[in-house]
Amino acid sequence: MIFPTPEKLKKACRMKELIVIQQCFCPKGHDLISNQAVFDNLNGIVLKVKVGDREGHIALSPVFGIKQRVSIGINLRKDELLEILCPECGSSLPVYSACSCGGKLITLFLNQQSDYTNSVLICNRVDCQNAQIRAHNEVANYDDFGNVIFV
Repeated sequence: MIFPTPEKLKKACRMKELIVIQQCFCPKGHDLISNQAVFDNLNGIVLKVKVGDREGHIALSPVFGIKQRVSIGINLRKDELLEILCPECGSSLPVYSACSCGGKLITLFLNQQSDYTNSVLICNRVDCQNAQIRAHNEVANYDDFGNVIFV
């Protein structure tokens, strides 16, 4: 599946730097980046999701700041809380902390050692856009000039 996002990518390209997630892992070391969902020529993050007895997949843009999520094989409803799993082994992705929306920030590890200080965090609530990248336990963000900063 190919998902062009020309308007959002044009806006993001005004940034001097872009953070692109090129690899992230489940707790058992399976890479969650997949060519099954491509966003503007970049392989996306594909995750298995469950809500009650329904299950399917979601694909996320690998570009930090582009908040695009696409559901595959499941209809998601606003404010639902998802169980997020590895699509390969079915392991639940661990909770990092509570989200400000009342959901949970779920951890995708940036290395195979399951290091919480180097991770991507996404909210499990449908339509919550909260996400973070932690590198050496500092949070990545863009400043007003489009530069990547860590705080």
